[in-house]
Amino acid sequence: MQKTMEKNNRILIVEDNKSLNEILCKIVQSEGYDSASVSTGKEALETIRDDGPFDLVLLDIMLPDPDAPPGLGIDGLEVCKQIKGDPVLKETLIFMVTVKDQPDDIMKGVDAGADDYITKPFNTTLLIAKIKAMLRIKHLQDELISKNILLEEMAVTDGLTGIPNYRHLIDKLAEEIRRSRRYRTPFSMILLDLDNFKEVNDTYGHRHGDFVMKSVANAIYQGLRETDLLARYGGDEFAVLLTQTDQGGSRKVAEQILNRLSDPVQADGRDHMIAASIGLVSFPPGQIESSDKVIIAADEALYQAKKLGGNQYFFLEGK
Repeated sequence: MQKTMEKNNRILIVEDNKSLNEILCKIVQSEGYDSASVSTGKEALETIRDDGPFDLVLLDIMLPDPDAPPGLGIDGLEVCKQIKGDPVLKETLIFMVTVKDQPDDIMKGVDAGADDYITKPFNTTLLIAKIKAMLRIKHLQDELISKNILLEEMAVTDGLTGIPNYRHLIDKLAEEIRRSRRYRTPFSMILLDLDNFKEVNDTYGHRHGDFVMKSVANAIYQGLRETDLLARYGGDEFAVLLTQTDQGGSRKVAEQILNRLSDPVQADGRDHMIAASIGLVSFPPGQIESSDKVIIAADEALYQAKKLGGNQYFFLEGK
């Protein structure tokens, strides 16, 4: 498994000495790595940006460019700085290649962001060992980053429906309130409760009820904009945050949701007629100060919709 991982790594050789460039390419290729090579700083930056990503760059600190005007060539230090200063490229590993009797170059390379260095003339075994060790570390770091991203997603995602959960809803609601106050834009909130969902669970069991819940979430989601947020509020309740949406726009969304739920919801081979009560509240630009007031108002609207018999929406103007 480790060998397969190594063969997938790409290494860029940046060396103006043609013979040394060829030697370095042969060394990394002999270990199963994919390689590319260039001889100037300008070519290095173009290759990394146009033909990347590369996992590691072997970068000569001295890169004279015969085609560049005097003083305008890009040396290895500048290449390193630009790579490490680019948000997309900054995770690229860089080995500075320096001359053995120039220790100041090593410090300059480290200050520019280089991850390690090798000196000329170099020991082939030591070079290969360093490359393998650094790529192994990078692989472990990449795995850790991926796992952390997954954990963050799980923390704000409802495990049953796969849509955002209550925690994520509250975070986004706070952002929308700040946006409304700053840019004077309206927004609206929907709380939706399934009127007869208990009958589904009692008749077919909770496992089947889970399938129905997913289908309902999908039906609601289909009619929303990318900027809107559908979240699992809890139990058989959903919430929809409608960004930059006034009273008229929010009413249309509520009606659209009711129309979608008027058709049978299919789950695990069965059709179900699912009715819903909707509490709808809209806030004029900059009028609301806290998430609690939004939730309380939407909950009151939902209570009124259920009190009127359900399968409808009830609108309240936020204050």
